[in-house]
Amino acid sequence: MSKNLLLRAVFGFIYVALIWFATLYDPYVFIGIFVALCGLGIWELSRLLKFENKLFLLATVAVAGYILWVYGSRFYYGTAQYTLHLEHVLPVALFLVALVLIFKRPMELAYDSSKIIFINVYLVLPFALTFALLRKFEIDNFQVLNPVFFTFILIWVSDTFAYIIGRIFGTKKLSAISEKKTVEGLIGGMFFTIVAGVILHFNFPGVRGNWMIIAALVAFAAPIGDLAESKLKRVFGVKDSGNIIPGHGGILDRLDSYLVTIVVVYFYFLFA
Repeated sequence: MSKNLLLRAVFGFIYVALIWFATLYDPYVFIGIFVALCGLGIWELSRLLKFENKLFLLATVAVAGYILWVYGSRFYYGTAQYTLHLEHVLPVALFLVALVLIFKRPMELAYDSSKIIFINVYLVLPFALTFALLRKFEIDNFQVLNPVFFTFILIWVSDTFAYIIGRIFGTKKLSAISEKKTVEGLIGGMFFTIVAGVILHFNFPGVRGNWMIIAALVAFAAPIGDLAESKLKRVFGVKDSGNIIPGHGGILDRLDSYLVTIVVVYFYFLFA
């Protein structure tokens, strides 16, 4: 095993252990770790987007703090009960606009005024909506398995098998955005994600949601999240979002699939 592969495996394990601890130990820890991850993500994304105006950057952090405080406090006190209503659908609509901006009009992000809105919609809102996924029972009994942890399992399955199948069988490039992605890897990742969803659904019936349906949604959403960040890095001429995780790059490189997936899963629970 090469040194780089060993380093990647070790820090990959640490990252998985951190998410496990954050999502299953205690609500205070959950909020603290996810706010910290969001803060690191803001730092990385502001550097990636070449945010130059310090006053605008300060405004970005202030807005992000307010969004996280609103959703985090509702989560902790068990008042984050979301239904299919305009105010709850609006964050999803805004996030879709951010994705369209990435793929269709990325140069709009050349303006610092645009970056304030973009960072908060593309990065901060998904972290905030993470708190909205959980209900009062799951908050009061935080040590039980919950939808946030299950969502991460499906994302990891998608990323892992897309990489493995792509490396072994991949011949046809998926997109010019990311040369390492292959059609075979995409199909393999989607297939095993759905298989994982079936396993979760029938072996953990106490966890809220139909995990076969959620797995199918994750199978489509995770690759889009990966491509969205790849597009941003290509437009702004950056190889990795950062270097905080040896062998993996930055926080955004690890959470790119999560940003899109958690919004899609949240939208599913509005209907469910």
